[in-house]
Amino acid sequence: MFRIQTGIALAAILAAGQVTVPRTLPRFGGNPEAARIANPSARTPESVAAGKRTYQRLCVNCHGPEAKGDGGGAGGGGQPADLTDDHWDYGATDGEIFSVIREGTSADMQGYADQISDAEIWNLVNYLRSIGPRK
Repeated sequence: MFRIQTGIALAAILAAGQVTVPRTLPRFGGNPEAARIANPSARTPESVAAGKRTYQRLCVNCHGPEAKGDGGGAGGGGQPADLTDDHWDYGATDGEIFSVIREGTSADMQGYADQISDAEIWNLVNYLRSIGPRK
């Protein structure tokens, strides 16, 4: 009986720690629905470092080593965004950035929902915040 109760309690704790993020399609100019999504990942040195590793693996080819949009690997013909400036075409909240990474924008940027977890995307958001403009 104790094992069953412990298992149920553990399952409840784990379920409470999971964050369900609604699917929100990015919109040029920002997305009010995505803007309301709160970042569940604290911007710790570990989160930023994990996000940097993901950036180097998936993003550097297009956005460049310094995230200035000069990686040269963009496929859709558009100029990759400079992720260090203060202008974000699809919104600048953590939720909007998450949505762009997760769902993509168009032929210019694919979505990464099938390649990395939501937790990895939130770490990537934290990394981008660490190199972007200060508020």
